[in-house]
Amino acid sequence: MIYLICDYMKKVLIFSIIFLAIDIISKILIKQFLIINQSITVIPNFFNLTYVLNDGAAFSILKGKQIFLILLAILLLCLVIYYLRKDKLNFYKILYYSMLIGGILGNLLDRIILGGVVDFLDFNIFGYAAPIFNLADSFIVISVILIILETFRKDNYGNKSRRR
Repeated sequence: MIYLICDYMKKVLIFSIIFLAIDIISKILIKQFLIINQSITVIPNFFNLTYVLNDGAAFSILKGKQIFLILLAILLLCLVIYYLRKDKLNFYKILYYSMLIGGILGNLLDRIILGGVVDFLDFNIFGYAAPIFNLADSFIVISVILIILETFRKDNYGNKSRRR
């Protein structure tokens, strides 16, 4: 049993590092080719690459509260790792949790090193300028949605099996 937990945790660690590396590389490229607040149109009236340094959280809430956001990220990492040790992990869960950990680490490192998060994905959807975000944010949102869907799927499966 301990071997399985260690094996799963090794896989989570490896995939987390891969997601973190993807995030870091994307941010390095943005910082290499753009200056702060510069924007490049990729798809007119829909998608731009816009380099901003966000010292808040989503939608710039908690702007300037870096210490709080750093501590919150560390707490969330600890909770995710604690939960991982208790959950039965299949390949999909390994990917979900790895995306979550990689995303949290990506933004955490930005906050510690740069004092804010490098954001660059800038969408305009039907005239609405969505908040600018990065790949780490995407990893976090996608993983949370998948974890929630997995939970609902598990609940529905459990309910169906009880009726039989």
